Amino acid sequence: MAEFKLTNKAIADLAQIWNYTFDTWSEYQADKYYEMLISACSEIAANPTRGKIYEGISEGLFGMRTNRHIIFYRILNESLIEITRILHESMDLKMRIEE
Repeated sequence: MAEFKLTNKAIADLAQIWNYTFDTWSEYQADKYYEMLISACSEIAANPTRGKIYEGISEGLFGMRTNRHIIFYRILNESLIEITRILHESMDLKMRIEE
């Protein structure tokens, strides 16, 4: 099984998601959603080729939908997955990936 690492942008995405969920619902819900996203990152590391290929957005980019978010990642090698962004499905994905 590969390991995963989060880019600085993915860490910032997680923080924004947590803050929004906390402000909208509760700390409990924010923690629960955060844990679900981290668990999904572990699932990606265990089986990285199960995600959808997003070549139209960026070369070598994969994504996996988790609830209302898409976790974008790249397979760096057989033992390391880079989580590049975690974006809400309603966002302009191409623009956000390229920023």
